[in-house]
Amino acid sequence: MTHIQRSAQRFQVLADPIRLKIVLLLGEREMCVGELAQCLGMPQPKVSYHLKRMLEEGLIHRRTEHTWCYYSLSTDVRTWVNREVDYLLKVKGTSGRG
Repeated sequence: MTHIQRSAQRFQVLADPIRLKIVLLLGEREMCVGELAQCLGMPQPKVSYHLKRMLEEGLIHRRTEHTWCYYSLSTDVRTWVNREVDYLLKVKGTSGRG
């Protein structure tokens, strides 16, 4: 997978409104699924699905403590977005390779 494809995939994950809300919540503090579900007004399985997608893309971390899992951002999203946009602007004239 090229860098551009990977970036597009991550941006696609962030483009989902539910996942974007999760990013905003996790930007404030580490949270468990139950807390996220309550804040989002959604069932835990739905929130877990979105967390799984974000974990697959490396956007969040999961920390297990006893029987609880806590989630936090793995990177400063603003910094990551800025870096990705800078990179994409540099390669825009290279026939989509990256």
